[in-house]
Amino acid sequence: MSKVADGLKSFGEFLRDCRVEAREKITWPGRRELMGSVWVVAGLIFLLSAFVFLCDFVLGRGMTWLVSLGG
Repeated sequence: MSKVADGLKSFGEFLRDCRVEAREKITWPGRRELMGSVWVVAGLIFLLSAFVFLCDFVLGRGMTWLVSLGG
């Protein structure tokens, strides 16, 4: 066989092995666990966005105040 044919054969074997291993070793979360994770991620996104907004607001006011001192 040529190198290309050997490469395709071994790639096909690799894909079959991946599928078998995925069936045997991967466990998917249940609906309850998934929804809990969604709420945690949503809460963290909200907290992070509030923090960034607060920092932007404070720094913006500070820069406005410093520029107003100049004249």
